Amino acid sequence: MAMPSLDNYIEILYDIKNGGNKEITWKLHRLITMRLAQAYKRLGIPKYNRIIDCAGYLEFRRYKDNSLKLATGNFCQTRLCPTCNWRRSKKVFAQVRKIMDSFNDDYEFIFLTLTVKNISGENLSKQIDNLVAAYKTFCLRKRIKDSILGWVKCFEVTYNWEKQEFHPHFHIIMAVEKNYFKSEKYIEQDEFCLIWQSCLDVDYKPIVHIKKFTQSEKGKGKEVAEVAKYTIKSSNIMANLHGIKSYNQDIRDEVKKITDKITDDIVLTLDSALAYRRLVEYGGIFKKKHKELNLADDINDENADLVHTEADRTNKGENYEIERYRWDIGIRNYIRIDEMRYEEND
Repeated sequence: MAMPSLDNYIEILYDIKNGGNKEITWKLHRLITMRLAQAYKRLGIPKYNRIIDCAGYLEFRRYKDNSLKLATGNFCQTRLCPTCNWRRSKKVFAQVRKIMDSFNDDYEFIFLTLTVKNISGENLSKQIDNLVAAYKTFCLRKRIKDSILGWVKCFEVTYNWEKQEFHPHFHIIMAVEKNYFKSEKYIEQDEFCLIWQSCLDVDYKPIVHIKKFTQSEKGKGKEVAEVAKYTIKSSNIMANLHGIKSYNQDIRDEVKKITDKITDDIVLTLDSALAYRRLVEYGGIFKKKHKELNLADDINDENADLVHTEADRTNKGENYEIERYRWDIGIRNYIRIDEMRYEEND
């Protein structure tokens, strides 16, 4: 709920997840987004103007159980934006869970990670092209086509600070038959590795991770969260956040110019390499079920709906209040600006 802060006339946004005690960190994402905006400003890229205003205004519906549902917000839609990536990951997570739940107990699921060697920034875009082409070939291999019934694939790239290299890779959830692990269709990890190596057409064995989904809901949620997580982790690509546990104050040190330059180089590289790419894709029965459930197909678009995730579309028929918040530069937090009462009639 909105908690009083500073004085009796200012209320700070306080959003608790699912009525529990874990706060949804709107402030944290906004602060990191502002730092990314500064990198774009130093680089002279006009996207700065969009990013600096991202999530500057938020409007929520508060229901009688005290839960908040985002109703309106302005999002910049840029690929590297921490706030937009967070909203996209929530949307992917909700969609994948909904699809998997709709399968009931008809299938088993495996979690697969396909990697490639680290690469320099100047070669990152070409390496991503190679990854995309290799995965298309991978899916056409007879062994894969005969064993895998469907998949959802998400792209992620991380930065290795010691080697100053990028690590692009895929996280994939794959659906298989119930008897897969006891049938001839079962593919061992070493075989997955050899198939992937062949598709990449490289002279080394790429690292491939594979594991079966656990049966518990908690376990399923963990694997789905892994595949739906952010394409880029802001704390991984921004030097002035790297290794810092608290983002509540500016980093002011003698090497700020150096760390800013590193951040700017990484941002410039990723901004170019990720432009116009499909970072989330569905195939096979996952794609078919996605269509049957009429799930939004805008996750890769620059005009994606980042206000509503499938999980947000609840509480219909209940009364609610509108609460509006704006970002305050001085307080460095969201402050409430007004409220109105409505009746929910839909």
